Amino acid sequence: MSNKILFVDDDSNILDAYKRQLKRQFQVDTAQGGEEGLDAIKNNGPYAVIVSDLRMPGMDGNQFLARVKEIAPESVRMMLTGFADLKTAMDAINRGNIFRLLTKPCAREVLTEALLDGIEQYKKNSVAADGSCAETEVRPRKKVLIVDDDKVIIRIITNALKEHPELDVMTALDGKQAIDLLNSEEIDMVVTDLYMPIVNGLQLLSYMSKNHPGVPAMVLTGHGSKDLEARIKALGDFQYYEKPMDVNVLSELILKALYSVPAGQIHGISTASFLQLIDIEGRVCTLKIRSGKRFGRLYFDKGELIAAETGQLRGEQAAFDIISWDNSVIEIENVCKKNKREINKSLMHILMEGARIKDEIGSGAVN
Repeated sequence: MSNKILFVDDDSNILDAYKRQLKRQFQVDTAQGGEEGLDAIKNNGPYAVIVSDLRMPGMDGNQFLARVKEIAPESVRMMLTGFADLKTAMDAINRGNIFRLLTKPCAREVLTEALLDGIEQYKKNSVAADGSCAETEVRPRKKVLIVDDDKVIIRIITNALKEHPELDVMTALDGKQAIDLLNSEEIDMVVTDLYMPIVNGLQLLSYMSKNHPGVPAMVLTGHGSKDLEARIKALGDFQYYEKPMDVNVLSELILKALYSVPAGQIHGISTASFLQLIDIEGRVCTLKIRSGKRFGRLYFDKGELIAAETGQLRGEQAAFDIISWDNSVIEIENVCKKNKREINKSLMHILMEGARIKDEIGSGAVN
């Protein structure tokens, strides 16, 4: 399986620098411009990772990576761009043309980590394309929690998921048992019914939204309605399906939710800098931000930060905390999933106060 990297840029000096910096860790090829890059893929591929500059004469990075997506879909595509070009680069994210967006200048360690992640993703892409049963050896193990008061339903779903050995299946007969498991186990996904004794599904989702916001949930109910769906969506980023549902379809939905890579990931730029871009552009969006095991959301309406959440924190305090995180990964959804303002201070105030708190913590001034 190929672990080769292709860098595409119109500046030969930059290409030579990539080769010098990375030659000890990776097999690096270079191409000067999009047309030469397409020739390299045709004649010297396959490449595990293809990294393109955005601004190039003739065929720019967006156009080049769109072509790459067609002719070499398994190759992992990344883009390097200057901060001023982020708005244009977002087009590539929204069209699913890139795996990572890295900003110039990009530190060697950040680029190296991105390339290693890209190679791992390429292996997964290749296994999936081959239809090989070895896919389960590549995928990390995940814990799925099934919550339903109907033992027959639990048994049917559990038996279907056991066909996928990469999944560890846990069960709970009501929301109370589910909450206990969420607090004691590293659960990766919850599949829940709504109508259950003690603690029902809506109460469980509300608890998850406040205490485990990074855990995705899938809701199954036999009594669906538009009003109910709206109530579920108001609690968080949860999927909603009506019973009865084919268990094979359900299994595929669970696997897709657990193992698919979000298209709109941004690395290599500070959270504070990216938030300023959102403000300038007047974007309406929700940002999912991860740093290690930490997870948070920032909600923007026409460029204004209106809400934030992470763990038990909400509003300004959550925003201060998220902004202080290092090595964050940002995912973008082009919809604001909050309609109630929880933050009344300007974004600049939040950024300045967050920076002050971070500096005080770093200097030991805050107990």
